[in-house]
Amino acid sequence: MGLGCAIAACGVTGMIWDALAPSERLPSGGGFQTLAAAAATIVLGAVIWMWGRREQHTLTQREALLAVAMIWIASGVCGGLPYWFGAHMSAADAFFESVSGLTTTGATVITDIEARLSRPLLLWRSMSQWLGGMGIVVLFVAVYPSLGAGSKRLYGAEAPGAQVEGFRPRMSETSITLWKIYTAFTITEVVVLSVLGMDVFEAICHAMTTMSTGGFSTRDASVGGFGVPAYEWTISVFMLLASVNFALYYLVLRGRPLRSILRDIELRAYVVIVVLATLLFALLNYRLHPEPLESLRYALFMTATTVSSTGYGTDDYTQFSEPAFGILLTIMFIGGCSGSTAGGIKIERIVILTKQTLAQIKQSFEPTAVHVVRMGRSVVPVSVLGDVASFFVVYMVTIGVGAMVVGSIEPVPLRTAFGAMLTSVSNMGPAPFHDAAGFADNFASYGAPSKVFFAWSMLLGRLEFFTLLSLLMPGFWRR
Repeated sequence: MGLGCAIAACGVTGMIWDALAPSERLPSGGGFQTLAAAAATIVLGAVIWMWGRREQHTLTQREALLAVAMIWIASGVCGGLPYWFGAHMSAADAFFESVSGLTTTGATVITDIEARLSRPLLLWRSMSQWLGGMGIVVLFVAVYPSLGAGSKRLYGAEAPGAQVEGFRPRMSETSITLWKIYTAFTITEVVVLSVLGMDVFEAICHAMTTMSTGGFSTRDASVGGFGVPAYEWTISVFMLLASVNFALYYLVLRGRPLRSILRDIELRAYVVIVVLATLLFALLNYRLHPEPLESLRYALFMTATTVSSTGYGTDDYTQFSEPAFGILLTIMFIGGCSGSTAGGIKIERIVILTKQTLAQIKQSFEPTAVHVVRMGRSVVPVSVLGDVASFFVVYMVTIGVGAMVVGSIEPVPLRTAFGAMLTSVSNMGPAPFHDAAGFADNFASYGAPSKVFFAWSMLLGRLEFFTLLSLLMPGFWRR
């Protein structure tokens, strides 16, 4: 029902905006179709709510996992209704676009955004990423605190990171605090982009898709379509801010000394990765952008859009040198910090895996010594080490098996299928190796079965595998 209200708000706002300030660049209409989609979603939600409102018991762990999976799948279906009604997209295309938005993947099947999507649809397209960025279930916990202990299970099943701990006593307070920080950043970016000269409507859309690290733009050429360096610098900064663990922002607001925040191992690793990648991109792609400041701008934007998994574009990465393209792929695997809206494996896990590997190497020549893995001053529990190792294995196997599945049902090279799966599972925007199949940097050329499979892969990556994979285990359904 809440999702339906969000769709309705986008429809009404877009219609009013069109009436007061018609756009010469965007098509008009789509408002009534968006409202029809909102009505269908609200009615469906109302029926489900009336059916289950008499149930009064605390969620079990299995019920929480099932609820999260059903919420995301149902949201993907309902979120696709505006595209189906308003843009006349096929059911598979609408579902793909909706799931891509809600999971903040940013991959698209729309090749003519400026000619096809009106303001109500563009606004919903951006709103879907903004809602998905912090997580629909986290929002659900924030506005429905009567779940009590069940809210922690819901939050843990949805929120990313190797360890999920609320930094307020109640999970609803944790969620509300996260949303306040998230909203404040979004509003700040809207103001900055508007002051710099960007159209207010486009500033709102880009702020929502920047802070969610989603990457849906109002233009076919993405951020590069504006041709304004100031926009690119600004969006780069906010993409990097969105890739930092939001718990650190909360600690700053609570008065924690900045020195202690800067001691965070994951944050330090994140800064090192961003700085090194930016410098290497600037040096390796100097032939494409010989002017130093311009080269630095393009390099920073490429680093920010990749490490944050946003997927905005200002540069043609197919023209990169082989070393630069290798760095791009590496960053796509790593992603941003845990507890952020970014995708990928997450830097926290990479740090833990690296330290665990070093500990195992030391164990080989110092068998009597006890080697523990630490994050800062804290010893990482063995259970967490196991979780991280399992996640890495599942992540790599999913991409590999998925690439073979796509390669068997689509006439594309295996590397193209691999790039598409990396994009989907990592919730990244760019689709590397698509040029090898003669495709543009989008998913429009794939068949309906592949698009549904990619959507499922996006959900797997967004919920970090175990939530959805647990539903495939026979033991999950036994009493």
